[in-house]
Amino acid sequence: MYWNTDFLSEMNRLRREMEGLFSQYGRPAAGSTYPLLNVYENDDSFTVTAELPGMNREQVAITYSDGVLTLSGKREQPSTTGNMTALRRERAVGEFEKSLRIPTKVDHNAIFASFSNGILTVRLPKAEDAKPKTITIEAK
Repeated sequence: MYWNTDFLSEMNRLRREMEGLFSQYGRPAAGSTYPLLNVYENDDSFTVTAELPGMNREQVAITYSDGVLTLSGKREQPSTTGNMTALRRERAVGEFEKSLRIPTKVDHNAIFASFSNGILTVRLPKAEDAKPKTITIEAK
């Protein structure tokens, strides 16, 4: 069977578009800012995790003020590149700041942060008056 060259070029274009669509699968949505965060909540606290590959705790600052958690720092250019020219650079370098409003009162004296294997974890315990209360019903 003879294939029209317009048909073949259209099929190649369609294939490239489909590959482009699926190559984005699992990546953050456009407009996401560094660092990527996950936020979890239970009855007692909020836990925020941030991906900070290649960084250490001295390069990151954490503040909590008026219900807003802010992560900031500076990610340096890796020194291992030497005299090489970058052909592709997807990991951001430079200063960053990302803020997140916490929707419930937090015991700011008990906030705890840890850093392990490029993952920053910040635990924000809820204030006692913000935790769910179980109300006992009395019999009459």
